[in-house]
Amino acid sequence: MTDERAIDVLLETVSDAVWIVAPSLEVVRANAPFAALAIDMREPWWRDLCARVLAGRGVAAPARIGERTYAITANPLQENAGAVFVARELTETRVERDDLLELAVTRIFATDKPLAATLVDVLEFLCESDGWDYGALRIGSDAAPPAAPIATPIATPIATWTRPDANVDLAEAPATVSLRAADRLVGVLELRPSRGGHPRALERAGGSLARLIERHRLLEAIERKGQEWSLTFDAIELPIFITRVDGTIARVNRAARDLAGAEFESVVGRPIAIDAREPWRTLADVVAAVRDSRTPCTAQLTDNTRTWDVSASWFRSASDDDERVIIVMRDVTTVIELQESVRRGEQLAALGELVAGVAHEVRNPIFGMGLTVDALQSMLPDDDDFNELAGVLRTWLDRLNRLMESLLEYGRTWTLELRGGTLGDVLPPVIDGCRQIAAQSSVAIETAIEPDLAMLLDPSRLTHAFENLITNAIQHSSAGDRVVISARALRDGGRDVIECAVRDEGPGFSPSDLPRVFQPFFTRRRGGTGLGLSIVQRIVDEHGGTVSAGNAEGGGAVVTMRFPAWREWSTTRTNEPTTS
Repeated sequence: MTDERAIDVLLETVSDAVWIVAPSLEVVRANAPFAALAIDMREPWWRDLCARVLAGRGVAAPARIGERTYAITANPLQENAGAVFVARELTETRVERDDLLELAVTRIFATDKPLAATLVDVLEFLCESDGWDYGALRIGSDAAPPAAPIATPIATPIATWTRPDANVDLAEAPATVSLRAADRLVGVLELRPSRGGHPRALERAGGSLARLIERHRLLEAIERKGQEWSLTFDAIELPIFITRVDGTIARVNRAARDLAGAEFESVVGRPIAIDAREPWRTLADVVAAVRDSRTPCTAQLTDNTRTWDVSASWFRSASDDDERVIIVMRDVTTVIELQESVRRGEQLAALGELVAGVAHEVRNPIFGMGLTVDALQSMLPDDDDFNELAGVLRTWLDRLNRLMESLLEYGRTWTLELRGGTLGDVLPPVIDGCRQIAAQSSVAIETAIEPDLAMLLDPSRLTHAFENLITNAIQHSSAGDRVVISARALRDGGRDVIECAVRDEGPGFSPSDLPRVFQPFFTRRRGGTGLGLSIVQRIVDEHGGTVSAGNAEGGGAVVTMRFPAWREWSTTRTNEPTTS
């Protein structure tokens, strides 16, 4: 058989796409599977691959062609005659989510002969060295005699090679070789001599086929390990991104995909800067920093609702020599909130101790001043001017007394008596008590409260918080306005929480005031102490919750509290709120 004929036979019989490229990058020979690939020769990856191979290097790399992924091996031909390429579809790893498995499979191809090349060795033994007729090679299943020409590498796992019956006259009759797996016949191979074939050829071919089968066994083991690794990778709750140095996403785990809010296939291949908002803006900056410095980088970012610690490291892929950046994100929102709560608690405790001491010392002189005014008024003749001045003085003394009461309340050390209960135990009495105050200002109170909102609570402390919020909302409302109190159960960051909101239709908060509304003594209301919202925040902290202030879309202020739900107390709950 001539070299030209051997090449033609090889191209016709293998199922992998095989093609030969001249130094001019022209494809000079190819088989039918290559035509089905429809490679765009203008693609940068293709030109880069050709340049590396034609420079004299053997290359193995994965490539995405259309909707499928292939492992491509390429080797230069002698005397700078071009290069030969083989593309094998990675059927179990067609998408980028199994990128690491693809690289592992590619490494096997690169460190040893491809499976198709091993089959070529077998055919060379049979047809050239020992006189077997290549055109007569046939393969069949265990249910039918050999009928179809060999068109694919034998991919039977755990198979063994058996010698033909010793009574077969190989000079006159075809030799049939059984392929068995775990004592089960999985196929037969028929060989016909052309010029005195010898059984030793079968033995040598058997060795080559054994290596072929072992390689398939190894490939299957790697695929299983890759699937296990992929499951483990996806089970990690931390979002993990693997990017190329240009910021293109190469692989993500399930948590990262959920963070991106898109399907896996639509995330891979996109820039890490998915949009200009957080966390994507900071992630893009981190990738750029790691790319430029080749050293690990850390950052902390805050998006709309969460705070993240980000760590990124550079590494080089061992299989394709490509540079990658691995990004690991950790949600530290709870830790930050806890740290802020502890810091705020320490500050408030110190401030509370101070103001309580001051209030206690000032309270006695205020009481004495009130007694003195009463004594003067009883001793002096009834005089309208004096009575007017005495009334003004009593008004200021009453205001000072209320301030001292607030200071004592703020600085008092409380021992919480938490117990299981529902908001229905606390809210209705508070609302009923505030309706009279609201009626005096011609303000309506409306409610939208779901039933059975169970939580751990101290009724007296929580009552005080709601009284402060509702009274504050009434004071900032005009005649004819409404104050709406709502409460519902929801999921927030994987946790069950109870959200309570008090909304008014007043002027709302000034945007510049929002960062300061919970600070002690901050107020814009004439005659206010500036301690109402500070006391509310302290009570909410004691219950393990959070409180925030903002402006409603239709106007007015809204203060929102969130408390951890308590499932053990919960009864069957409907989604229909109670309204009044």
